[in-house]
Amino acid sequence: MAASGIPSGRILIQGAHLLTQDPDLKTLTGDVLIDDGRILEVGPDLDATGATVIDGTGRAVLPGFVDTHRHTWQGAIRQTGIGWDFAHYRKYIQLTWGPEFTPDDVYIGNLVGALGALDAGITTLRDESHIQNSPDHTDQAVKALQDSGIRGVFAYGWPSVDSNKWMLRGEATHPADIRRVREQLLTDDDALVTLQAMLRGPELSTLEVSSQDLALARDLGIRSSMHVGNGPWGPQFRGIGSLGKAGLLGDDLLFIHCCTSDDDELRMLADSGASASVSAAIEAVLPGLGVPATARLLAHGIRPSLSVDTEATVAGDMFNVMRAAIAAHGIGLSLQPEIYEKLPSFTPADLLAFATIEGARASGLDHITGSITPGKDADLIVLRLDDANLTPANDIAGSIVGAGHPGNIETVMVAGRVVKHQGRLVHVDLNQVREQASASRDRLLATPAAAD
Repeated sequence: MAASGIPSGRILIQGAHLLTQDPDLKTLTGDVLIDDGRILEVGPDLDATGATVIDGTGRAVLPGFVDTHRHTWQGAIRQTGIGWDFAHYRKYIQLTWGPEFTPDDVYIGNLVGALGALDAGITTLRDESHIQNSPDHTDQAVKALQDSGIRGVFAYGWPSVDSNKWMLRGEATHPADIRRVREQLLTDDDALVTLQAMLRGPELSTLEVSSQDLALARDLGIRSSMHVGNGPWGPQFRGIGSLGKAGLLGDDLLFIHCCTSDDDELRMLADSGASASVSAAIEAVLPGLGVPATARLLAHGIRPSLSVDTEATVAGDMFNVMRAAIAAHGIGLSLQPEIYEKLPSFTPADLLAFATIEGARASGLDHITGSITPGKDADLIVLRLDDANLTPANDIAGSIVGAGHPGNIETVMVAGRVVKHQGRLVHVDLNQVREQASASRDRLLATPAAAD
């Protein structure tokens, strides 16, 4: 154990309820032995010799949550847009504040966003970064992920300057600076922070641009994500469908939202082996995106991952997303029973799988994380089941999904490193982070709003 009392080195979590997400181990009561950042053994009555013991009595242990889509750079302006529609989001985030972001703003936004994710038990974060206003902006975004201690996938996007050039059918191809990042900054695919591409796809650019962008990403040997099925743009431009007809689909693609993608497109998605990310919380509260596609994806054999999207308009934890998925499906059953009664239902256990192992698969990281499996990295969360809001935990998965919150999370570790201990982040100076985030927020919010 470290001098500070924070567990380190060889660690044994003992006597906990293990929701492993491993198809062989399933759910059991037992121990998890961790050493050199990895899971060594899982089972009952493991040998504690040489290990720091974490008492798992009255605790649930899960793989860390995986958020497959978050615009993390907006962390310091979180919750400024509660109740917005998409037009307001675009006006303030993309047209007003985005162009004003300095590299330092990007750094503190990414840092505070990643730390909030860790506090909420999210150990892997796909940072969908469309703040590439300069190479320095990009470098600071990456540095913040590395400094935060999170497992990060940096999905390199486009600038938040001259937004109309890059979105709304913009014809600019993906920034060539991504090649520098691949060749000089994020070269190691086994590192804690790795590189992917956030492409605009045919709904935000054109099919011709998408073809060139995909060719670039595939030449660099990285996976790509695209926003599709976004409100009226889905039926108008058919992002998945146009890619499918052009022979551009593949299992290296992650499609985000899919709210208004039609059934033919979802069949194409499934047949190609691509993945999907449901951002149920923001889809439920930001008018214009469309209804969360959770059950429609399941109907086509696609087990989705889950994501927060932006903290500007929703909370940054996975509990909120899981409950939003349930709520949206329930509203669908009430308002459109002729449609929703024909769709598959999903359980709390399903939602925990979407938030863990399915997120790891969608990120191309399921060989490293996403389940409590010997040999994988120890990305784990320990959650108190004896807190007042969860006791008695009559159905553990149901209790976590139905009533859990970040305050119930006692311990978080990433690759065996404990970053949250006894309910508090322990690897950063939060007072300093708070001061930097507040200064960034104050400056940005003082910017005059862009004209309508």
